[in-house]
Amino acid sequence: MIANDADTARRVRTCVIDREDGAGAQYLDRATAELGLQVLTPSQLADIHPDTEAVYVRASYWTDIDELLRLAPGLKWVQLSMVGYDRLLTPAFRESGVTLTNARGVLDDAIAEFVVGGTLLWSKGLLTSTLDSRAHCAHYRQLLGNAELRALVLGAGSIGSAVARHLRGIGVPRVDGVRRTIPPMAEVAAGPFDRVLTFAQLGRAVDIADYSVIVAVLPSSPTTSGIIGAELLEGLAERVVFINVGRGDTVDNIALAEAMAQRPGSAAVLDVTAPEPLPAAHPLFAQPNVVISPHMSGDTRDRHRGFAELFLDNLARYTAGEPLRNVVETSAP
Repeated sequence: MIANDADTARRVRTCVIDREDGAGAQYLDRATAELGLQVLTPSQLADIHPDTEAVYVRASYWTDIDELLRLAPGLKWVQLSMVGYDRLLTPAFRESGVTLTNARGVLDDAIAEFVVGGTLLWSKGLLTSTLDSRAHCAHYRQLLGNAELRALVLGAGSIGSAVARHLRGIGVPRVDGVRRTIPPMAEVAAGPFDRVLTFAQLGRAVDIADYSVIVAVLPSSPTTSGIIGAELLEGLAERVVFINVGRGDTVDNIALAEAMAQRPGSAAVLDVTAPEPLPAAHPLFAQPNVVISPHMSGDTRDRHRGFAELFLDNLARYTAGEPLRNVVETSAP
């Protein structure tokens, strides 16, 4: 949506830091004309108007936040066209008081569909069939029914909840979630998880080997770095699919390669790694049961429409002095 009063909206000087390739820009064309948005690519940042108050970042993985603060000292709000924001949390930005909003919710279903695809790639034997085809052979084996699967989602937030709903949609009867703290019982009862656990409970009150589908949807932070480590990975079931659509640095990827080498009947589907891209000699590439995609699980062709709609809705809210959607915590931990 566009603010009802375009003249009022123009008083909020707004800049769009656009993608270099311009993909998806058509969804902002009308707003750019009606609201007088300044549109710059990252290389043109020096041309931003010094009185800019609001910035919408469409450029993927843009990180020049400190320079933006210097060039636009009156900046009050930044909207991102992505969910992850850890790259922008510099000391200067944390101290600036600038409000940050992200694209939480826009990619949830697309990422969850990717998880379902990764699950079925393993449980229906499609990965094995692909490898056999390359080897000019085929061998019979029995497959897993969806009702036999048990799933654990590490990261029970917005995307994790969508993953749970989609897994239930294909008939997975039990989906548990893991988060830092246990939510109120009423919240769990109303949500998509059978139960919500903490990481402290894994390996103690809960045996991770009970799950055949492990999905990581964790953000990057000092508390999540390497949290899926060797001890947890060693406890995986003999036959399991591990899917990471969160951040690559939350996993000990060397230990994951070892875990997959020890479990030829398992699979790992990784949309994220650390680093990205992996060096050619990384041990994950040596495992035939590991599939790596280039951080694209949510990148459907229509995602730019959802990003634009969220930004324009938030711009209307900002102009009207109403609460913004998807405000994220930026103060120092």
